[in-house]
Amino acid sequence: MRARWVVMLWLFPVWVLAQPLDRVIAVVNDDVITASELERQVDQYRQQLQARHAQLPTSDVLKKQVLQHLIDEEIQLQLAKVNNLTIDGVELDEIITKIAKSNHLTVQQLQEAVEKSGMSYDVYRDNIRKQVLISRIQQNAVGKEIMISMQQVNDYLKSAEHREATPQTYHVQNIVIPLPENPTPTELTQAREKAELLLSKIKQGDDFTQLALAESSGDYALEGGDLGERHLAELPEVFAAEVIKMQAGQVVGPLRTGNGFQLIKLVSISENKIHHEVTKTHVRHILLKQDVNMTEMDAVKQINNLYEQLKAGKDFALLARQHSLDRASAAQGGDLGWVTAEGLVPEFVAAMDALSVNVISKPIKTSFGWHIIQVLERKVEDDSVAFARQQVREFLHERQFMEAVQNWQQHMRSSSYINIMDKALA
Repeated sequence: MRARWVVMLWLFPVWVLAQPLDRVIAVVNDDVITASELERQVDQYRQQLQARHAQLPTSDVLKKQVLQHLIDEEIQLQLAKVNNLTIDGVELDEIITKIAKSNHLTVQQLQEAVEKSGMSYDVYRDNIRKQVLISRIQQNAVGKEIMISMQQVNDYLKSAEHREATPQTYHVQNIVIPLPENPTPTELTQAREKAELLLSKIKQGDDFTQLALAESSGDYALEGGDLGERHLAELPEVFAAEVIKMQAGQVVGPLRTGNGFQLIKLVSISENKIHHEVTKTHVRHILLKQDVNMTEMDAVKQINNLYEQLKAGKDFALLARQHSLDRASAAQGGDLGWVTAEGLVPEFVAAMDALSVNVISKPIKTSFGWHIIQVLERKVEDDSVAFARQQVREFLHERQFMEAVQNWQQHMRSSSYINIMDKALA
């Protein structure tokens, strides 16, 4: 076997054996980022910027920003590995199917769109895998600690911040000048002076987006610092306090935040009038399920028998009281009251929504067992007030989560060994 391997080596082209090993650009803890890995990522971001018709930064600027992004990503992926977080091929397929569906595409159409953009589908899948892993490690690290109570929502809705902003959204950009976790007075002074220098350049006409691409260390640096349109409750509190006083196009700062000094630009303000309607259904059901006294086959036979009795005119409420294993609703003749799709399993919702009023469904299977469903009434209600309150709760959660993630990332980076071998990129 060894002799055959030697022969195979001799048959290999000599120029291949002469190729240099991939150069190490940076060491991150016990792993490395290579030149080829950096170049692939730079090419991807260059294509994305071109697709948005954005002005491209210089090659050196783009490489520096992408390298910093790769370092942050690598630190988090290493932590995911330590915590045994993985995503297998089946789960990844399910995630991508949901992404396609949310964009009203088939998986095949999504793949074609990805490849048309210049990215291979394998690279796209790997990027999604990394994003999900990073999201999960962030949730594990800080997400469980964040709880928004209805009292916090009520307090926000009564605040001057909310009253002055409703019903508007704010399109904001930022530039982050980073600080270590426990900065020295000298580091604070240097970071503030750099932020003030950038502010001076912007006031003299330099483009905010290009400076963000070149100088910012924020999560959105490679998007030119573009945070997109945000509800006021979504923005960090220090941002929110400023934007309600700003005019479109205005830049303010430096603002001291947990991860450094920031400049923010208010790109535009949009109206955000909320009108939300919800369909409510008055529904009842009979539930049978396998238990110690009933096999799955017995449950199927009995639910079909009950369905035939209902078709023959038997009283639904009476059969529900006698046979339904949903004890709470059985006492009410199977009546679940007025419900919305939220909180119900998808199979039940699909069957319920397909029914006309007073029609009895055929037996359907859910994770709870076998159901027979009857819709008694339907109505559409304006629930804009309740919807707006729920939105505020989600926005406040997102605000606290993102601030916690930034502080956690800053701590993780400070605790990591990082050595950028190519000093031109440091």
